[in-house]
This record gives sequence, structure tokens and C-alpha cells, in this order.
Amino acid sequence: MSLERAMDILRKYPLCNHCLGRLFARLGTGLSNEERGKAIKDYLLMMIHERIISEGLSDELLSDVKALALSGHEPSIKFLKNLGIEVSPITCYVCNDNIFNRLDEWAKTIADSLRSLGVEVRSFRLGSKVPIEVLKRELGITTEFNISSAESIKRELNRELGKRVSSILSVSFSREEPDAEVVINITTGSVEVQVMPIYISARYRKIHRLVNGRGQVRWPIDSIIQVFGAQDVVIHVGGEDPFGARVLGNGRPTILQVIKPSRRPSIDDVYPLLKGLNYDVILSDLSRVKSSAIVRMKARVRDYVITYRVLAITDNSVTDGNIKSLHDYFRNRQVVQVFRRGRRVKRRVSMVYELDGKVIGDRLVEFLIRCQGNLYIRGFIHGGFGDVEPSIAGTLGFGVRPVEIDILNISD
Repeated sequence: MSLERAMDILRKYPLCNHCLGRLFARLGTGLSNEERGKAIKDYLLMMIHERIISEGLSDELLSDVKALALSGHEPSIKFLKNLGIEVSPITCYVCNDNIFNRLDEWAKTIADSLRSLGVEVRSFRLGSKVPIEVLKRELGITTEFNISSAESIKRELNRELGKRVSSILSVSFSREEPDAEVVINITTGSVEVQVMPIYISARYRKIHRLVNGRGQVRWPIDSIIQVFGAQDVVIHVGGEDPFGARVLGNGRPTILQVIKPSRRPSIDDVYPLLKGLNYDVILSDLSRVKSSAIVRMKARVRDYVITYRVLAITDNSVTDGNIKSLHDYFRNRQVVQVFRRGRRVKRRVSMVYELDGKVIGDRLVEFLIRCQGNLYIRGFIHGGFGDVEPSIAGTLGFGVRPVEIDILNISD
């Protein structure tokens, strides 16, 4: 039984209530490890006392009471004192009685560090750096006695500190997506605090075809920085727009990573502040998300279905018959793209689901192309110097150059 193993452990290693209770953390509910450790020692003493009453005091039973007393168990110390035996507790084998008696001190230090940030913090996550010797001693016991019900000292330390800091500051302790992250080194007492980013999912429309002299589209970054009192904003985009293209319709998915925000207003308060601003990009459908949403967004890009409008100049005249041939040929057609970077060659296959077009004027054609999200659209038009097969230019047998590209819709 587990509690019999507790006596085996205490015979060899004196443990404080925290460190003993933590070995059996998965047993019982509604108890702290300290309470659980004390309850185990109380139970063991009662079991020993019962045997003393029925069997008499033997050296074995006396030795077990002494083991309990050496671990700091006050009822066992008093029991022995009544027998005329004085026992002084010795320090805990795992924590040396130098961790859990400092919880209030460390909690105040952490709370002061969070206050000194001068930013809005409504939740925090707490971690700790514990000496490797302590972790090794703890692991040694769980391994030696085959304990499967234990939790780590770091987990208990983080939880107990978190409860105290939460009480001091009236902010919640959160393991997922907190406003701030705190790490305390219990050897030095030093505290590291990091303000966590805010992640905002949105869709953007790029309404202007022209870009500034540096070839960069103007996003409302400065306005977002001002709203959140942030240090910077990192833009994560689901896919890549062709250079100079407009993004219309429902827009392209994006996630804004707001770095070191000092304010955390609700999205309902943020959205109106971004309306009517003179930028190339318009944001919509704003919502708070977790950081993991970035990976999911980027992983889905190849599954997007994008509808492009392309205005192209051709080297020869295009007939309605050419348009019909392209329409028939490229229905659900695989397109192979080759990308070369130095000696590295990467091959990618994308789908073109549908292609329509109309002749606008002499050697001027408008195409509507519905395709997979990872298709290199310019290369598909002009052939990519032979690296995209089949292409519109290759199928027609003469040069085709895109002059305007619009994204009309993205289904994700």
C-alpha cells in the first residue's frame, strides 16, 4: 500500500510535510501537499500507537516513531517526550527546509516586480528555477520507491506562489496565454518578468494598388501601437500576395502580434479606432486568439482556394477560341512549379480548379482564375522561364505578361 511505502521512505529520508505529501499528490482531493503530508504522518503515528497498545513497545515501533519525529512531526515528538525521549527534528532531505518557509517573501517580491512594470496585467503565469540538487534528490526517492502518484516540487512551488501573488494583486494565475510571465530563481531570489504579446486574428484587404517608394504596403501599425501602448507589432500572414496586387473581397487571414503592450483594451474598443484611417490595408473581423493560431494559419495556406483577377498583355492576339481552350484545359489541372535557390531545387504541385477569361482589347486579356492557395500566380501566367508547367503562356504558345492582379476571394 502507498501509506506503508510512506513509512519506508521516512525510515530512510526525513521529509517535511510538503515533500512527503507531494509524493502522494494524486491521492485524495481538497488537500494541499502540506496538509496531505501531515495527515499521512498523523495516520502512521496512530497505526504505530495501535500496535504498541496491542503488542507492547518494541525497538522496531520505537524506531518508527523516532523517524516520524525526526521529520518534524510534532505529535510524534510529544509522544516520545512522554516516554522521556527527547528528539530534535533534522532538515528535510529534499528541500532542506529552505523553500516553503519563504513563500510569502518570494510572493511579495514577485508582486512588486509585476507592479513595477507599469503596464496593465490581468493575468500572469509563474515559473521557477530550482537547484538541480533538489530535483535530483526528489527524483531519487520517486525512483527508489517506485512512486507513481507524485508531482514535482516545481509544480507545487509555482502553484503556491501563484495563489499568494494572485491574492496580493487581485489578478488571476493562468498557465495559458497570460498577460505577463514571471520566473523566480529560488537560489538568488531574483525575478525575471516578461510582458506577453497579444495576438489578434483579422482579415485584411489591400485596397490600393500603388505602394510607396520603398515598395512596402502601408499597414495601420502606428495606430495599433498607439491603441495598445505597445513597443511594436509583428504581422503574420496566411500566404503571400503577389507584388503590387490588391486584396479585395473577404480579405486574407492575418494575425497581429502586439509586442509589450501596456494596455489591453477589448477588441470591441479597438476596432472603431482603426476605421477611416488612410492606409493601404483595411482590417476587419478582429478577434483575440492564442499564439498557436499562427502555426495553424500558416499550415492551412496550401488548402486555401483563391480567386484571382489578372489583366495581362499578350504578344499575339487572343481569340475567344483561345479562351475556351484554356477554360477546358485548366479545369481541375495540376500545375508543377520549380523553385531554385542556389543549388537547392524545390518542386511544388498546385491545383487550378477553374479558368475563365475575356478579350478586353488588342492583346489585352482579363483572366479569372480559381486555384489552390500555394500557386505562384505570376509564374502560372508567364511560365516562370519554364519553371511552371503547364502555364497560360506555354499553352497559348506565346508570351503573356500580367500587369494587374487582384485577389477577389480567399476561401480558407
